[in-house]
Amino acid sequence: MATLPAAVIGFAGLTDGIGPKGWRGFAEVFGWAVACLLTAILAAFVLTRASRVGTLAYMLSLATVAGMGALGYSLLEWLGLDAPTSAKALFTSSLQVLGAFGAAISVILVANVFWKRVTT
Repeated sequence: MATLPAAVIGFAGLTDGIGPKGWRGFAEVFGWAVACLLTAILAAFVLTRASRVGTLAYMLSLATVAGMGALGYSLLEWLGLDAPTSAKALFTSSLQVLGAFGAAISVILVANVFWKRVTT
């Protein structure tokens, strides 16, 4: 739930009609979804592990997750305003690659689920 606002704002920014169209645009939007999902999973993992250890470790992990969120916000703000074109191209290309791999893995997982249902 903590990454939901970032996911919605990112989707709004990516689907404003300026970016690439077709499969590259889909890969970029799907890459953003995968990045938000991975961020949420990582934050949940860190906070869950720390909550088992004790209060001090949990507070430290919470501060780390908050600091990473602030760093990510600063990076995305910089990319949107003052970044050179090469940095923006690297960011969008990375999202496209992440989205392409994420889509391929999703197709494989869905096929695996249907295959197991058919064979059992």
